[in-house]
Amino acid sequence: MKRRGFLYAASATIASVAGFAGPADAAPRTRYLGMFREQDAGTVAADVHRLYGVTPASVMWFDAWGTGRPFPVGTAREMWRQGIMPHYTWEPWDTALGATDPAQIHLSDILDGRWDAYIKARGREFAAVRRPILVRWGHEFNGNWYPWGIANNDQDPSLYVRAYRHVHDLVVRSGGGNVQWVWAYNNGSSPDEPYNDPALAYPGDRYVDWVGIDGYNWGFGPSWDPAGDHWTSFEQTFATAYGKARLIAPGRPVMLGEFASSEDGGGKAQWIADMAAALRSGAYPDLRLLTWFDTVKEEAWSPGSSPGALAAFTAWVRERSMRGRGGELARIACR
Repeated sequence: MKRRGFLYAASATIASVAGFAGPADAAPRTRYLGMFREQDAGTVAADVHRLYGVTPASVMWFDAWGTGRPFPVGTAREMWRQGIMPHYTWEPWDTALGATDPAQIHLSDILDGRWDAYIKARGREFAAVRRPILVRWGHEFNGNWYPWGIANNDQDPSLYVRAYRHVHDLVVRSGGGNVQWVWAYNNGSSPDEPYNDPALAYPGDRYVDWVGIDGYNWGFGPSWDPAGDHWTSFEQTFATAYGKARLIAPGRPVMLGEFASSEDGGGKAQWIADMAAALRSGAYPDLRLLTWFDTVKEEAWSPGSSPGALAAFTAWVRERSMRGRGGELARIACR
């Protein structure tokens, strides 16, 4: 069976099991809530429901190649029993080393086949889930903070394209035809140079099921610019990047792979309310999955960072248009 046929068949089975019979896609303006929390991925949905009164359609977590950990097949299967689509951010680096350390994993190492056995093993584990999973590989490649970034690989976007395709093809050949591949760039390139234009690093429609955008409202005085004011509205944060996604891959749905707002330098509650209004207006029609970064890290990203922010976030995620579930989400990219 061809890959997209496999994905559709698997997602249709999920929809039936989870009680989502019906058309192959939800209403055009239905959005899906994704969540990331710094805890075991299998426990996130229960805590999200307890804190915000909703069950996410997707739960995202991170893993770095340097850990050598297997993919948690049992956890992914349990998520699907709850109607939640797993979202695996798969990072090709060793977190114990700096981004520019000579011993770090680089795109040339991937292309030389040094990681083939590892990739194939993960591909077999992806296949063992027997349900669609989102895999966001090598995200934010247009930033200079990760070793797979174009800036750290001879400023050559073709290396990223070749590495992405290599990983994709090994996973598929290992049985992982159930993977929905997320190609995700940062909302702004760093450095903002012609070679770092995300369009130059697009692997092609054959290799991409979702276009992802990562972005944050950093507010006033983030750690990387303590005296700077970087407060941006939702639309200032994402409108340009969304337009780029529609130019690069107009036939692919769009997600926010991770996003959130700071409290510093503005009104986070109003930021969330304005975002909800922009989405209700019919803007961003192809933006279907929004994954909130629910943690306190560089900034207080969590929705519960203030009573006002919590109230605004809770109101947004409880809107009717945000009530989509994992079974419907899995079918969006299978049309």
